[in-house]
Amino acid sequence: MNNEQTTKASALNITLSKEVLKNIKKLNYYSEDQFINDCYAYIKAIKEQRMLCIIKSVSSSGMSRIIKFSSCEKGQNNFWYCNYNCLFIALGYTEAKKDGFRINGCGMDMIFHTNYSICHQLKNMDIISKEDCEKYCQLTPVVL
Repeated sequence: MNNEQTTKASALNITLSKEVLKNIKKLNYYSEDQFINDCYAYIKAIKEQRMLCIIKSVSSSGMSRIIKFSSCEKGQNNFWYCNYNCLFIALGYTEAKKDGFRINGCGMDMIFHTNYSICHQLKNMDIISKEDCEKYCQLTPVVL
């Protein structure tokens, strides 16, 4: 983290992993503070059940999917969708060419598994508590 300014991560005692920090640095126009804000927005959308997951495609073998997570947000006069592309890239997910992320695996609900994994990564970084992790990792986003 920069010594020049106190970042939100250090102010909140959040410990971002070396991998996450490396992935954030690869992204132009994305910072540690934006990552943390995206984490809180993601958890809030999961908590309020506003998270949507769009399955763009499934491989012919069924072993991988291209998915996109978005949350429905309310503005003053309208609604809009917030995507979590930079958050997923920072967490190490593989970006797909078709506007989404490749999730590998079969034999289980991969949307549930993805949310479960993200919640546990956020718990390991001290962004959410163990109790919150246990609640939110069981909430599967709405699948379209």
